[in-house]
Amino acid sequence: MPVIPSTSTSSVQDGDLADRLAVRDVLERYTHAMDRRDEALMRSCFTPDADLSYFGGLRRFTGTEFADTFVSSLEPFGFIDHSISSLRITVDGDIAAVDVHLCATMALKDAPVVLIRWVRVTDELVREPSGWKIAKRRHVPQLQYESSTSAIDFPGIGGKDPQAADLS
Repeated sequence: MPVIPSTSTSSVQDGDLADRLAVRDVLERYTHAMDRRDEALMRSCFTPDADLSYFGGLRRFTGTEFADTFVSSLEPFGFIDHSISSLRITVDGDIAAVDVHLCATMALKDAPVVLIRWVRVTDELVREPSGWKIAKRRHVPQLQYESSTSAIDFPGIGGKDPQAADLS
């Protein structure tokens, strides 16, 4: 039985706060795994047999298939950042529903171009012994644009090539 995100203004009716925080943690792990290209962390977000529909149904995956292939799909990009907004979580026992916007900012490696894409994601999560996992996802792009990038330059400090940044 699918859980429908609540329109209630009362957080009490939307489930336990600890569960909602745990569900949000799955989304944050997903965005972090995507941005850092962390296959093991990505794998922790999905049930192995999750039903995943990406790009409005153009690509379909299981959780395992997605975790196995997402790193190679990001090969054209250098910097990637995913941000979460308009988040709504509803918990009903061991099932949760999420309705969220994700904004992906992706800089091409071989060209001074950045793509910015907004996506609406609806998820159904299940509580497993190891924690909450996404069992079903619908990923529907809403808007995309691209723009040229420029070198990072801090007045009075100088410029920095973002590709040469040392994060160690």
